[in-house]
Amino acid sequence: MRGPLADPAAAVARLSRARRALVTSHRNPDGDALGSELAIAELAHKLGVETEIINRDPATSGLDELPGAPAISIRDDLPETFPKSFDLVVTMECPGLDRTGFSGLDQLPILNIDHHRANDRYGEVNYLDEEAPAVGEMVFLMFDAARLTPSADAATNMFAALSTDTGDFKYSNATPRAFLAAAKMVAAGARPEQIAEWVHERRTEASIRLLGEALRTLELRSGGRLATFAASPEAFERAGASPADTEDLINVPRSIAGVQVVAFLKQWEPPAVRISLRSKGAIDVRSVAVEFGGGGHTNAAGCSVDGELTAVRKRLTARLEQLLEARS
Repeated sequence: MRGPLADPAAAVARLSRARRALVTSHRNPDGDALGSELAIAELAHKLGVETEIINRDPATSGLDELPGAPAISIRDDLPETFPKSFDLVVTMECPGLDRTGFSGLDQLPILNIDHHRANDRYGEVNYLDEEAPAVGEMVFLMFDAARLTPSADAATNMFAALSTDTGDFKYSNATPRAFLAAAKMVAAGARPEQIAEWVHERRTEASIRLLGEALRTLELRSGGRLATFAASPEAFERAGASPADTEDLINVPRSIAGVQVVAFLKQWEPPAVRISLRSKGAIDVRSVAVEFGGGGHTNAAGCSVDGELTAVRKRLTARLEQLLEARS
């Protein structure tokens, strides 16, 4: 439900009081993370606030073509000038501060902008709205609250955030609110056809080869309702792939008729096994992700578990079978 923290005006007021803000998002940023970061940087500029976007990991192929993306700094640690050269941290789509991959951000006041159900509310100001289809849409509401008009580039970035987080408007969060925001973004100059090309037609050769490797491990269980597949360190090596090449691969088994839940396990650097979960309808994969130390949304969630890939897959599969059995 939408609560008292879903206040774009309060977020604008806090942002406008800053002199120079560090903007960041979660590790391995997706379209919502990147699009919302780039859009809020423009909003801050219009409010007279300088920004620097710093992420732990680079954008995936295609998303790195979003307007302004080349200026994002990719670092393992915060800059030496932090915190003295900044007076605010803005986190986008991070339910927990640790999701950024940086330590020490809490040395400064934080503006926390997120739409996940379980958020730690770690900010001085928390702009939280779990009904929002994407954080990019929340930034769009901030433009409205500030009575400012986004440029065509900012509108494009916010549309990228919205379209990717709703699965091109296929997921359950493709609500009337999402379509209303999309229409306004296009009216402001967003280019849906260009975003579709960047997101779906910029795959690397390594990504396609990794998909082939992963699909060799595909298993269907629970009467065809559960699909699991995995990419081992050896698969990454054979494909010449990096973590960025895993983006959106989970949607291939999701398209199989009858499949309601998909789990994609990725281990490129042991011992961590990264797990992405997707579901259809009211099947809550977030609850399973939370049990494994992660989080997310009802139909899209994830976590990271240390261990041997086969053993982690076996344990996860058993839990997902229980989830589906409970809904039989």
